[in-house]
Amino acid sequence: MTNNLQILNRNVMFELIGDDKALIKKFEIEFLQQAKKSIGKLSASYTDSDFTQIKEEAHFLKTSAKAIGAEISADYLQQLEDSSLNKDKEHCKELIILINNSVKQVYGAIKDEK
Repeated sequence: MTNNLQILNRNVMFELIGDDKALIKKFEIEFLQQAKKSIGKLSASYTDSDFTQIKEEAHFLKTSAKAIGAEISADYLQQLEDSSLNKDKEHCKELIILINNSVKQVYGAIKDEK
């Protein structure tokens, strides 16, 4: 499903707020800070087998990921929401790892931006 999705689709923020590079950077950094907290919460909820909390945290972060154009992260977060509803612990674990890696890729894309 992630074939045509981008690590960071810059058009999303551009269409939302225009060409304000400073504001875009601010939102991107806020997303990364939120993602770090959310991934910690997802891991803790996974350890506790708290699927309700996994779903809520995945949904929360997915909204932020979509807003900045982190399409692959958002897709994984949607899959995590679905897996938590099914209480599929093994798939949740795989997705949390994929989400963590995709957020690192978003960080790389933001950091490398000129």
